[in-house]
Amino acid sequence: KDGECDDPRFIGSAAAEAPEDVDTMHDATDCKTAFEAGTVTVKTAAVDGPTPTLADVDFGDDTGQYPKDGECDDPRFTGTAAADEPDDADIRKDATDCKAAFGAGTVTLKGDGTTAAVDFGSDTSKYAKDGECDDPRFTGPGTDKKLLAEDKMADATDCQALLNAGSVTLRAVFDPNYVAGAPYDPGTIDFGDNASSYASDGECDDPRFEGPGLADSPVAENKWHDHDDCLAAFQAGTVALAQ
Repeated sequence: KDGECDDPRFIGSAAAEAPEDVDTMHDATDCKTAFEAGTVTVKTAAVDGPTPTLADVDFGDDTGQYPKDGECDDPRFTGTAAADEPDDADIRKDATDCKAAFGAGTVTLKGDGTTAAVDFGSDTSKYAKDGECDDPRFTGPGTDKKLLAEDKMADATDCQALLNAGSVTLRAVFDPNYVAGAPYDPGTIDFGDNASSYASDGECDDPRFEGPGLADSPVAENKWHDHDDCLAAFQAGTVALAQ
């Protein structure tokens, strides 16, 4: 009851600067008041990381449909000052409103807080808990040299520990916020034709790509042969050319 939320589960302008774990679930009045006022939000669960600051966020410009109306219309944000039904066309196009709200703690980036919203899955891989990250969604010196599709979301303990340690990073296209940047311009990418037997099934089967929109086990014979599916997935931000 000091007017500040000391529960470390929360983040925002009304949250204490250095909350302690001992105060978890022990500052109900302050945190409830701040939460209802939109000056704190619950941290998303998962991986420790830095809290985004104003300088970290690309707010864009004010060329959207509803700039400077006192409401943040960029769908990348959530909170009490965010528009109820934002349009994807306004991504990075309501800078003044969103920057003001973000600074006031009345909106936060979706999936952000002090954590990244990563679903690590389970430890069902036969290589789980061997000290290496075997999940092909990750890259870096802490990953195994040969990554298998069957180990996707199946090596949680190793991958989470190594991500926290900075030895692996999540491939950009698997980041929960990547799709918010859609639509993506395919530029000069050659998507080929639709000669694959799996063409037009709603999944990208071309193994040159990676991402949540890719088929589980794409085969080499489908390279350049699933044009429509892969183009649509690329534009939607669910696949990208593999690194």
